[in-house]
Amino acid sequence: MPTRQRYLPLFAVEPGMILVKPVVVAERGRVVLSLSAGNALTESSIAQLRAHHAQYVCVSEEDTRSNMVREQQIAAQAAQLETIFRNADLERPELRAFYDAVRAYRLV
Repeated sequence: MPTRQRYLPLFAVEPGMILVKPVVVAERGRVVLSLSAGNALTESSIAQLRAHHAQYVCVSEEDTRSNMVREQQIAAQAAQLETIFRNADLERPELRAFYDAVRAYRLV
């Protein structure tokens, strides 16, 4: 079964989910919590994330969508992003970086 990356708020994560991207929480310029990509979330790690006010994590989950549905959803999301950014000057590095980050987040 294929998997996909999902950015989920903490209230939606469950023990056993695997982090795709590392989580680093800093307070007052000091790292107070660091979880590596590949870590399986536990009740304890989720509680620590909440205690340090983390907002979301990127996890891997089983993708139960059919190939056709997946392609349709990605195409619809890509079209929506093109509409949103139609007047943006993507030659500007900061706008291009933002656009690329939004695409990476949305097109999964």
